[in-house]
Amino acid sequence: MSDVPVVIRRTTMMVNEIESALTIYRDILGMQVHYDEEIIVSGQGLPAGEPDSKTRLVLLKCKDEFIGMLGILQYIDPPLPAAPPRPNPNRVQVGESVYVLHHDDVEAVYPLLKEVPGIEMVSDPHISEYPKPDGGVFRVLGSSFFDPNGYFVELNQFV
Repeated sequence: MSDVPVVIRRTTMMVNEIESALTIYRDILGMQVHYDEEIIVSGQGLPAGEPDSKTRLVLLKCKDEFIGMLGILQYIDPPLPAAPPRPNPNRVQVGESVYVLHHDDVEAVYPLLKEVPGIEMVSDPHISEYPKPDGGVFRVLGSSFFDPNGYFVELNQFV
């Protein structure tokens, strides 16, 4: 057992349009809904929106039951203002996250992702090689995109 005292359980995407996110992460990539509720957020723990805002929170799980969950949170009443335009919409910048997702079949989901309105594909499926810590290389089939809410996603598959 590791002596590292922390585990990343989940990350949460703040969105203004939850259905497009669910189309990608639930319907196309195959994450399963673990939780889907409208809740009131006090504003104390999460510094966003107005106190006592009505939100919808969807938690999607992947292969592991404890880690690797993706939260998708939309403020419904009142909604959050739209994010300002990114200075360079085709580049990831400091302060932004990169979501790296492993998928069993990158080539099968790629054409489905291209059909989602508002998605911006950055790269077609391609093979990359990365050094392993103990020598040798990882071979990865990958594709990447910005989703309709502006999040950058690397979709990878070991080959």
